[in-house]
Amino acid sequence: MDVNEISHIALKKLISEYLEDLGGRSLAMDITSKNLIKKNINVNAVISNREEIVLCGEFFIKSFLKKRFPKLKYKSNFVDGNTIKKKSVIIEIFGDLKSILAIERTILNFIQHLSSISTYTNKFVKILKGSKTKLLDTRKTTIGLRKIQKYATYIGGAKNHRMGLYDKILIKDNHIKSIGGISEALSLLEKKKIKNFMIECDTFSQVKKCIKSKVNYILLDNMKPEEIIKSIKLKSELKNKVDFEITGGINLKNFRKYCNLGADYISVSKITNCPKSVDIGLDII
Repeated sequence: MDVNEISHIALKKLISEYLEDLGGRSLAMDITSKNLIKKNINVNAVISNREEIVLCGEFFIKSFLKKRFPKLKYKSNFVDGNTIKKKSVIIEIFGDLKSILAIERTILNFIQHLSSISTYTNKFVKILKGSKTKLLDTRKTTIGLRKIQKYATYIGGAKNHRMGLYDKILIKDNHIKSIGGISEALSLLEKKKIKNFMIECDTFSQVKKCIKSKVNYILLDNMKPEEIIKSIKLKSELKNKVDFEITGGINLKNFRKYCNLGADYISVSKITNCPKSVDIGLDII
């Protein structure tokens, strides 16, 4: 995970959203504050959580305020990855009231969204405690936010799966159907001398064919626990190393039954495409 690259992307997102909230222009576009607050007033503001969270996004908020609002004084009591008890003061900001009100919703939306992902991800990671199986994220992310959301899953304790179609070869069910079947796909890969790839299987018979072809990474897609156990037991027949990933239809309710089946990884799309929202607010004190 390249934090510098993620930071640059996050900063651009924050700045664009800040400008969007103000009609793309200046602080004067906050027409509520413009009409109600006539003088330059300095205030103290605190950002706090109304429930326990795994914090994510503070790193970006700090950079955003330093770049766009250098006159605001900023103090953070926590860093990304900290588990924070309910009603803790995460960030303190001192300075111009109009500036703080103008950016309030932007920074809260940002930190709340990323902390929702990191907090929800961490629920799965805690269940896996003591297991050799690792949690992976997926590509089921919000358009334009993939790298930032994958940063949040990383902060929550997951490992990052491939970022896109460009960094790993993964043969999925639609590829297999289009080629004519698993045997045809494996033959084509062998013919092209492609060895470093991942392949999706949804039946035990497909797994057996992959094992025979010495595939070293197999995704067990939407398979029942009994079939997964049977598939993973094939490891004992191998001289070469193979990693198994359980994928498809995994959620917080059924997660426990997949945790101790002997897989190397479990990938869960729910941690990015429907995390449980967390409650974070900003108050003037």
